[in-house]
Amino acid sequence: MKLPTHYEELTPKERRIVREEYSRLQEFKCAHCGNPLDSQPSDEILSKPINRSLFPPNFFNWPVHLHHCHVTGMTIGAVHCRCNAVLWQYHGK
Repeated sequence: MKLPTHYEELTPKERRIVREEYSRLQEFKCAHCGNPLDSQPSDEILSKPINRSLFPPNFFNWPVHLHHCHVTGMTIGAVHCRCNAVLWQYHGK
């Protein structure tokens, strides 16, 4: 699948495939904080309080998310769940 791609046009299975491809291309490091995707986000990210009420009920059930631009819909990369929450809550991304 060609990257980037339009997030909203992807099925859940395709989103998984795209997330896995970004992970591989990023050498399994978070596109936001740079820490390995199979470990905790950076201390800077962990220190930011998250308002869980801003997010859908199952948002925090998945450790790695497919980050995308909410304006264009285009995918950006694979990020920790917590990094995705910080990007949305603090940066509107």
